[in-house]
Amino acid sequence: MQKRSSFSCEEHIDIAMDDFILDNEIFPVLDKLYGINTKCQYCTRKATYILEIPNIDKDF
Repeated sequence: MQKRSSFSCEEHIDIAMDDFILDNEIFPVLDKLYGINTKCQYCTRKATYILEIPNIDKDF
C-alpha cells in the first residue's frame, strides 16, 4: 500500500527507507524534522526524519 510519508527515529531510518521503497517503488525525499513532535512508526521515540514521495513536475 502506498504511503505519502513516514516518520523515523535515528535507529530505524534504514528499515524505514527499505519499507518506503518497497511500498512506493520510488526513492523518498529524506528531511530532518525540526520542531515537529511526532513518533517514529517503529518505536515510541521521537521521530528525527520524515520520508516523503518526491514532488515530480512532469511539465518541464
